[in-house]
Amino acid sequence: MSNIIALPTHPQKPIPTAHYETVASYGETGPVAVSLLRRLDAPAGLIHVAVLGPLQGVEIIASLPDNDQGRGIAGLVGPAALRAVELSEIEFAAQPEAC
Repeated sequence: MSNIIALPTHPQKPIPTAHYETVASYGETGPVAVSLLRRLDAPAGLIHVAVLGPLQGVEIIASLPDNDQGRGIAGLVGPAALRAVELSEIEFAAQPEAC
């Protein structure tokens, strides 16, 4: 069959995966959680406030130094992020057509 063109195939590159450990949990609302994470497969020195959910996976919203000052700031950012998620959930539940 001379009318079939075989395109070269490229091997798929593996998708990089990050591995985290939970340092602190700020709470959950529905299926979404807000936590303080430390990445295990990267150089030490940073902690991350992240929103975790079944659809978005891990979404880092703040990266801070892994020291007392960074943890103090994370102690303010984490609960504020959780409150924002809670308020969003209330709004979406009240107006599902807005989603």
